[in-house]
Amino acid sequence: MTVVYFHGQPGSPAELDLVFADPREHQGRVHAPDRATDRPDLPLAAYLDHLAADIGQRFPEGPLRLVGFSLGSFVAVEIGLRLEALGRNLSLDLVSAAAPLDCGDFLPDMAGGAVFALARNQPALFSALTSVQGGLSRVAPGLLFAQIFAGAAGADAHLARDPAFQARVRGMIAHSPARGARAYRREILGYVAQPAQRLAGLRAPITLWQGDDDTWTPPAMAEAIVAVRPATLRRFPGLSHYSTLQAALPQILAGAAST
Repeated sequence: MTVVYFHGQPGSPAELDLVFADPREHQGRVHAPDRATDRPDLPLAAYLDHLAADIGQRFPEGPLRLVGFSLGSFVAVEIGLRLEALGRNLSLDLVSAAAPLDCGDFLPDMAGGAVFALARNQPALFSALTSVQGGLSRVAPGLLFAQIFAGAAGADAHLARDPAFQARVRGMIAHSPARGARAYRREILGYVAQPAQRLAGLRAPITLWQGDDDTWTPPAMAEAIVAVRPATLRRFPGLSHYSTLQAALPQILAGAAST
């Protein structure tokens, strides 16, 4: 079974290195498109069509397991809908998943909720903010890291103090808003506008992997997804956002290898 991984925003395929100390553990086993640098000239719908077509051409036969982390779950759902229309056999694993915002009143409880509210209500001002973030990520990724992880909870609070984790995430921060600001912007703006009906229209089986202490995508999001679209919900007490990814992804790859 082919595994396709969709990274978060901000993020990059280097998220896999946060999980596996030795890159050889995932190299050759996971296809992870770098959306920060792939066709930033395209508007979102055209880009998603392009990405789905590329995945279909690379892997023309056999089942596909789409793994979306955080905001990558929004992309995984959109790619899943496109590949289903082509008759592909799919399953989805959504890790620390960002639910469509019209599924509930999540923003007050989300770390970064103010940014998503700005993107939904004042997209022009949000675009200006991303330009500032892009500049900050280039010259001071450590400062942006500190801002992002200021409210880290559960096991993520421990991760945020780990120098190796800090170095890897700072590199991803510099990669995503700095090098891929246009791609970052188009996905955030697409996510805040995605209706729950898109998720409900997906036929493929879905497994949700959710940390009970997640402050970026709180547990209420996973519960709302299940209410909109029945799915298997696996919860992790004491884990938050990235720590859930570290716990879930090895299990996902082990499951894919056995099918």
